[in-house]
Amino acid sequence: MTTEPRATGRDDLRRGPVAWAGGASNVGAKRSPNQDALAIAATNTAARHSAIAAVSDGVSTSAHSELASQIAVDAATDSLINALTRHPGVNDPDDLCLTMRMAFLTAQDEIVARAGGDPDGYACTLVLALFHRGLVIVASIGDSRAYWFGDDGTNMVLTTDDSMAQLSIALGTPREVAEASAQAHAITKWLGPSAPGLDSTVSAFRVAWPGWLMVCTDGLWNYASAADELRGVFDHLPVEADASAERLSGALVDWANEQGGHDNISVGLIRIDEEDLPAAGGRAASAPPQGPSEPPSRAPAAGPTRRAADDGARGGADDGTTGTRRPAASPPQPELPL
Repeated sequence: MTTEPRATGRDDLRRGPVAWAGGASNVGAKRSPNQDALAIAATNTAARHSAIAAVSDGVSTSAHSELASQIAVDAATDSLINALTRHPGVNDPDDLCLTMRMAFLTAQDEIVARAGGDPDGYACTLVLALFHRGLVIVASIGDSRAYWFGDDGTNMVLTTDDSMAQLSIALGTPREVAEASAQAHAITKWLGPSAPGLDSTVSAFRVAWPGWLMVCTDGLWNYASAADELRGVFDHLPVEADASAERLSGALVDWANEQGGHDNISVGLIRIDEEDLPAAGGRAASAPPQGPSEPPSRAPAAGPTRRAADDGARGGADDGTTGTRRPAASPPQPELPL
């Protein structure tokens, strides 16, 4: 587990352990340093795709928020990897939701330990998404979000913000009004020594149709909050049809910067195809293990790597569905335990 997070070199970060799972983080145009953090983990295999995407947004009023956010994504991702490696066959939604809650507790413990005698200097949000054996599990604290963009046209926000805006919406204020208010982004829950509670919101659903699972900080969704609106942005990104998840994430970051880049921006994407769905009788349902057990591959935790102009073009093809982005396939690899 990473215990000393790398909190520098994050101004323009790209991570893509596999073509179908990746992310990007950028400092934006107005706020430095980058208080966001990103982690991506995935099985680099032709069977039983599983992946984890995590983003965290450091609370700007906390002196060490960029450290807190990095600890959060590293500790939570490592906790999930360790749990799924120990129990690779788990596919019960209740068990996976409990595993997700434990990942949040682990992240909180790591942040508190790092903070020592500084109770107010470490605070951050966290949204964590897991795709495993046909199930999507998402959990969040704060106002970083998870979205689902289905190939069937179903677009959803999968998380509920812990924010003053959301409280106002619950009282009947229209969303566009609440999210434009001066206190809209004041959060009501967070990770850190001064956290008022650790009741993370966890939900699960079994994927019935291919699509994209996205996590992001408010540096992205500020400019397109509604699921249909953000899906429209996603579908019209100026990238090739078979662009990798990393490249698509980078294009979303670029788009947010074009809107003004008023905050740090982080995005993680996981592509779920029909063959990843157990009900389809594809890879997740029928392919037997072929190699030794080892945890999912992780993008390197070192500083940013800038992508070349053709990065992410992996030689694949569109699946033929209008408006559907599908990354090119990774080369076959030995089966991993998830």
